[in-house]
Formats: sequence, C-alpha cells, structure tokens
Amino acid sequence: MSAELIWIVMGLVLILAEFILPGLIAIFFGVGALSVGLMVWWGWIDDTSYQLSLFGIISGGLLLGLRQRFKTWFSGGSLVADTDTPDDDYVGHYATITEGFEEGQRFGKVSYRDTQWNATTEESVSFNVGDRVLISGRQSSNLIVTKES
Repeated sequence: MSAELIWIVMGLVLILAEFILPGLIAIFFGVGALSVGLMVWWGWIDDTSYQLSLFGIISGGLLLGLRQRFKTWFSGGSLVADTDTPDDDYVGHYATITEGFEEGQRFGKVSYRDTQWNATTEESVSFNVGDRVLISGRQSSNLIVTKES
C-alpha cells in the first residue's frame, strides 16, 4: 500500500472516529493525516521524516489553534448566565393567580412574565384567580408565592 493511501485512509478513519470519540481531538489528527496524504499524492513531499514532522505540525497547530473555538460551537456554549441557580430573577417580583389555590389547597398556577408557572404557598390562605401574589422563592420549576403585602 502506498504512503499517500495510508495517510488518506488514516485521516478519514480519524475524522470518522470523531463521531464516536468525545473530546473533539481525533478530527484534528485526521485533518493532519489527510493533508499529509494529499501532499504526498501531489508529490510535494517524499521523505518519511518530513511526512511525520508535517503531520505533527499540522495536527498540533490545528488542535491548539482551533479546538477551543470548535468546542464552544459544538457544545452549545451560551453567552447567557446560568439561569437555573439565581432566584434573583423571581424573588420579590409579583405574579398573578390564574388557577387553583382554592380553600385549603396550597398549589395552583400563576402567570409571571407572560408564562404560566406551577406555584405553591406555605401559607394557609386562599387566593382567588386574578389575585396578585409575591414570589418568595423557587424550587425547580415551581414558584413559591405569598400574599401580597
């Protein structure tokens, strides 16, 4: 088997392996091997030591130069802060009762920022549909509400 064919096949195998292996590393070595294979095929390089050196330079350069950029593209990196931890977006704001919270019930639904939320209360008061309530906390996707002061 010729050297260019070995490099090209190895490059394609590494690129395809990236779909199976996590970490976004194999693709850069695959592109390096594919590049060296094409250069050997076009007759630009013949010596094995040059092939190996060029493979290391291309693969390492791509890995160091592009991995972080590609990783944020493919991992869905976000410019928005994690909104699941701070309750500051909710606590102290007001919501409107849309259903539930009849006499004795401590759960229902509220409207907050044009979105329907499940809500609970720790108070033993009943709320009517349309009542304005204060958001005092959040547990997962449930808002904790209290009577408006």
